[in-house]
Amino acid sequence: MKTSKYTLLIAFIGATLLFIHTPVQGELRSNAYQDQREYGRAKITKIEKHTFENTPGTQLIETRIHLHVIDGELSGQHKTAVFKGEDDMPKEMFYREGDTVFIGISQDPNSEAQEYISLYDIDNTPGIIVMTVLLVLVVVAIGRIRGFFALVSLAVTIMLLFFILIPFTLKGYPPLPIAVLISIISVIITLPIIAGFHMKTLAAVLGASAGIILSSLLAVIFGWTMHLSGLITNEMLTVFYASDIAIDLRGLALSGMIIAALGAVMDVCISIASSTAEIYSAKPDISPKEAFKSVLTIGTDIMGSMVNTLILAYVGSSLSLILLISMRFNADMPVWMIFNYNPVLSEIVKSVVGSVGMFACIPITALIAVALYRRKAARGGETGAAQS
Repeated sequence: MKTSKYTLLIAFIGATLLFIHTPVQGELRSNAYQDQREYGRAKITKIEKHTFENTPGTQLIETRIHLHVIDGELSGQHKTAVFKGEDDMPKEMFYREGDTVFIGISQDPNSEAQEYISLYDIDNTPGIIVMTVLLVLVVVAIGRIRGFFALVSLAVTIMLLFFILIPFTLKGYPPLPIAVLISIISVIITLPIIAGFHMKTLAAVLGASAGIILSSLLAVIFGWTMHLSGLITNEMLTVFYASDIAIDLRGLALSGMIIAALGAVMDVCISIASSTAEIYSAKPDISPKEAFKSVLTIGTDIMGSMVNTLILAYVGSSLSLILLISMRFNADMPVWMIFNYNPVLSEIVKSVVGSVGMFACIPITALIAVALYRRKAARGGETGAAQS
């Protein structure tokens, strides 16, 4: 069994390396809507602020940020970024002297001497590396080889998203069918890596695939009947208008619903399938009806904890949206007006679709697992009778 796991792992790594160099990725890196800039990192050496009068009675702040470029083609050069406007951002968003930030420098096409400097986020690469190493150490230390394979399975899903869903979506393909296909492929690859090649794994794969398809159908039905438009930011609109790519924003939002519930669906399905395997291991002659009833009892306990996990995960990721709702709407507005606000409606649909798909996996996986183990027990009985 371990040999099969290592074979699957090697095959996945090889396929990933091959796919990274496909033409799709080449087209993704050279999209026409990406402006030409020299990117790199720079250290902020000094920040100067001056107040100037914009109009009579109105004062604005001019901020001059002095930079020392530390990598890229402009490494070693000193640049100055100038920003004029109101100084009303939260203090946590201000740059500080000594920070290392990512920058982009573009030239004015009409004047080579004129350049535009954009400051991006602070370089937190060391922190990201430390957190990643901490995660790997904890998972491997506690889960050992199975924990390692769990991380590999996570890498599988991430690779599928970044090297299949995103590139094909940017090429104009509908994202929802691709997301469904990716989710099923992820289930087929991930569950055997984690649980091994067993009958319970087959039951979990079939149950999870059924749950994904059901969730997709619900997402399509609710998405179209409720006229979901998808969450659109100003930056997304700028990119879309500057490009000739027709991206299905509604399909992208529905795809996010399916992928958001994928982990919970796989978790529930493997738990139900494993429970069925243990029941038949302890009592091989159990009747299918009794086995199904026992598995559903276990599934009820799982449902009670998973509903909190899934819903609270959605709520926790939407706290800023909840704050926005509180600021945007007043007490005179009907409560249903708040619920029908498109960003809120999208979160509600996401929660319902994910929860229903996850809960539906419990009886579906239980039926499949009981049927598989009943056939296995029947074959074992027939073999024993023939031998006797």
